[in-house]
Amino acid sequence: MKRNLMELGMGVVAVALMSSGCNTQDPERQCSVARASSDGSLGSFAATYTLKEGQDPEAVCAQLESGAVGLQKYFNRDPNAPDSVAIRTERMNELLELYSSRQDPDSSHEPYALGSLASELPGADNFCTVPELAPARLEVPASGADPAQSFAYEWSNLRIYNTPEIPGTQFVADLRYTENGCTAEYQVKGIWPVVGCATGSRPNDDLCDPYPNPEQGRLRGSGINPLFPVKCDPVALICVLTGDVPSPSKP
Repeated sequence: MKRNLMELGMGVVAVALMSSGCNTQDPERQCSVARASSDGSLGSFAATYTLKEGQDPEAVCAQLESGAVGLQKYFNRDPNAPDSVAIRTERMNELLELYSSRQDPDSSHEPYALGSLASELPGADNFCTVPELAPARLEVPASGADPAQSFAYEWSNLRIYNTPEIPGTQFVADLRYTENGCTAEYQVKGIWPVVGCATGSRPNDDLCDPYPNPEQGRLRGSGINPLFPVKCDPVALICVLTGDVPSPSKP
């Protein structure tokens, strides 16, 4: 199955052997993952990385910054088998481009992580869970004076919030990130869609406001769910989640 997934847009993969197929369950009750994005890419979430306790903040692997992450749900042809979710970072795409001339054509590693949903319906806490995912990995062989490079994203406990008010547009996950032998653990939070918030090269929190303000010249809102507490990340210059998402619906 892995070899039939291919890249589509920023951080997302498309599937060849898996399709939406027929499903007799009420689609509104099924676990969903946001698919459209304001920036034209498919399934893009604005993600933040928070180091867990006990990590060395000075380590090279502890420097992950906010950025876009692509999620995609795949329906399994087998009605008795669970559906899957793939996850891929914008940074992995950048690394692939950076080392495009040095990648090993015989490598069996994939730049995306893929795992099975624990259930086709949200749990009592309104989250759809992917407990384990195959790691996303990039191995770059040495070339002349350039040393080998190794990058790995090991995702786990991927949880996607699903209510009528927040239909698969927010996720949380654990991440074990390894870069050339250095490993750090993060908690990751992401919201859909990815919204830029730069005025010139400066962050502008007003561009994250979900409501229009004609007096300030904003005729449209950001498109971000008003339930999400957000701010403009001063480095990534995208709107990111600043706290926990409320639970407006009961299961």
